[in-house]
Amino acid sequence: MRKFDSVAIIGTGLIGGAFGMALLKQKLTKRVIGIGRNELKLKKALKLKAITEYSLDYWILGEADLVFISTPVLNIEEMLKRIGPYLKAGAIVTDGGSTKQRIVETAWKWLPRYVSFVGSHPIAGSEKSGVDNSRPDLFFGAVCAVTPDKTTVKKCLNEVIALWKKLGSGVIVMSPAEHDKAIAAASHLPHFAASALSSAVIAKDKNLRALIGKGFKDTTRIAASNPAVWAEIAIANRKNVCVRLKQFIVETKKLEKAICSGKKMAVVKLLETAKKKRESI
Repeated sequence: MRKFDSVAIIGTGLIGGAFGMALLKQKLTKRVIGIGRNELKLKKALKLKAITEYSLDYWILGEADLVFISTPVLNIEEMLKRIGPYLKAGAIVTDGGSTKQRIVETAWKWLPRYVSFVGSHPIAGSEKSGVDNSRPDLFFGAVCAVTPDKTTVKKCLNEVIALWKKLGSGVIVMSPAEHDKAIAAASHLPHFAASALSSAVIAKDKNLRALIGKGFKDTTRIAASNPAVWAEIAIANRKNVCVRLKQFIVETKKLEKAICSGKKMAVVKLLETAKKKRESI
């Protein structure tokens, strides 16, 4: 497993902070440079030992062997357009974005050919945000999707795969398009469904609130995530998300029709189908 002399993290929030903590804990580097615009947040990341130093300037990227971009997905695209002139030859650039196709295409278009980009999506995290909620074992037992395309350098791909495994993640390799199609169903739709459920149910009614139990709270937990981040995810993967939302509406209407018609066995059949699918994972 390769060790890096210097690692730069652009965006030291929950995922970026955990990445830095994990690298240092696993002794994969001694130097983690946090890069961002908010010095207070960078100082907090430094205090929490997610990074070893920080900078408000991109020039320091020229000292990094590995660059990890962990900002909201649309901002990742902007970062890829901006950082190319600062990167050193032979550096590996990867990211933590939860959509991949647009990011990989942007990297190919804007990054210089003397660096290598390997798209990553660590499927770990929480409805809570910020480096305060980071921890070095965040990726342990999680899955990380790694998304090469035809231009990806195999040696660099293998190094990124080995890195995520060292941080405790299982790795699945897939194309950026396959990733975005699958993640729309596995992650993005559940978030928007939870948001819709929260909006439809939660009201000021004290009696209703008193009856809300663990099941409802578990089902809607992710609706408490950062709205701005999830709005960007929706826009970045809107084609696939909209397909899944339409499928969800179709299934909801089937339940509505069966329940409103008073046909018990029709309801049982729909619920049994859903139960079997849930038990299969």
